[in-house]
Amino acid sequence: MPSETDLLRSLDPEPPQPSTVDIARAMADGQRRKTRRGVGYAGIVAVTTLAIAGAVVAVGVNRGKTGTTTPVAAPKASASKKAEPKGDYTIPGVTGWRAPAATPPTSCTIEKLPVPDGVRMALVSGADPTGSYQVGRSYPKGGYQAVIWHNGKAKKVDLPGDMEESLRDVNSSGAAVGWSYQGKTEADTGPVPYAYVNGKVVKLAGVSRGEATAINEAGAITGDAADHAVVWPSPAQPPIRLPVPKGTKSSAASDIDEDGTVVGNLDLRVPYVWFPDGTYRALPLPTVDGKRAVGARVFSVRNGWAIGVADQSDEARAGKPADKMWAIRWNVRTGETQIADDWDMQPEALNAQGWEVGITKQGRAALIAGGKQVKLPELAPHDPGLLTNIPNAISDDGKIISGQSDDASDTIRAVIWRCA
Repeated sequence: MPSETDLLRSLDPEPPQPSTVDIARAMADGQRRKTRRGVGYAGIVAVTTLAIAGAVVAVGVNRGKTGTTTPVAAPKASASKKAEPKGDYTIPGVTGWRAPAATPPTSCTIEKLPVPDGVRMALVSGADPTGSYQVGRSYPKGGYQAVIWHNGKAKKVDLPGDMEESLRDVNSSGAAVGWSYQGKTEADTGPVPYAYVNGKVVKLAGVSRGEATAINEAGAITGDAADHAVVWPSPAQPPIRLPVPKGTKSSAASDIDEDGTVVGNLDLRVPYVWFPDGTYRALPLPTVDGKRAVGARVFSVRNGWAIGVADQSDEARAGKPADKMWAIRWNVRTGETQIADDWDMQPEALNAQGWEVGITKQGRAALIAGGKQVKLPELAPHDPGLLTNIPNAISDDGKIISGQSDDASDTIRAVIWRCA
């Protein structure tokens, strides 16, 4: 599910040859020559022509402009009588799913995950709701390798092709999704979506080019096909093309909730939600200091709440890097929008409790649960704000956080934090 790393990856050119350069690593190295990041998430997006592919609550998780500082129940369905567009589709979900009971952690420890073939450089890009599975990739000499971890044991997943590849998300059954770049010539090179199910790699049906970004417990998969948001009801079924307004140039589905609710983005500017009953609508843009944001992106959804980032500037309106950015949170069912003040642009992921992980305004990785901030330790000391410690997923009970951390040699390592 998307994170800051996902947005950074969108700047990575579709490589005709394997590359050993990780964009998050390059950005971090660049920041060692600066005191702080100079461009926000939307600024990164504004300078790329690639669609967001990939994209991990309860009111008041953060001390925002609205809400409280304690978690509350999951959002209730909207009582609004306003008619919504209706599509001729349904999206699979888990009937009667409920968030597990959990107590907010107060401290966390960090440990490295093993990597196949003794490769050191690796990262975790997603995890299942229990924290038993993690997925991501390693960086063997001269290329990339998709990896899945189960209870701390690593296994290579051999996606077809010999270019860039990664697994993006996984459910508690161990079914994972991702993509691999393929093509005979530079002109026809692009991502191909795959699932990893029951120990086998399966090309997702009905798509020649596209990316798979997320999977829920029912096995429904989100992503895009030829720059259009889609949902695969299962790896073996053809995709459902999600409806978008007339005039939309590109769209991508970034995440899916357990009830089948999908979130994504239109033209990198309009946050959107598709409900499992076939209705859909744009998510509202927030108003900050009396001014309405000019654009926003939504990255993750969990238990009825979604997280993303909004921008409010003349630069963003003109399609240039934005200088005013806010982390935002939506109740996707009612449309309530909140500004979250704790994060440096956005939280990286959230769980069913409404607890979030990300990089704080002080430039440090942290968990915010029950209105309290818990520091996520590093593998080795680094200056704040250098993207050297990034949490990308959190389990629903808050006990396992997954991501990446630089060691003393400045090598990205795949890690988990155990919290209690």
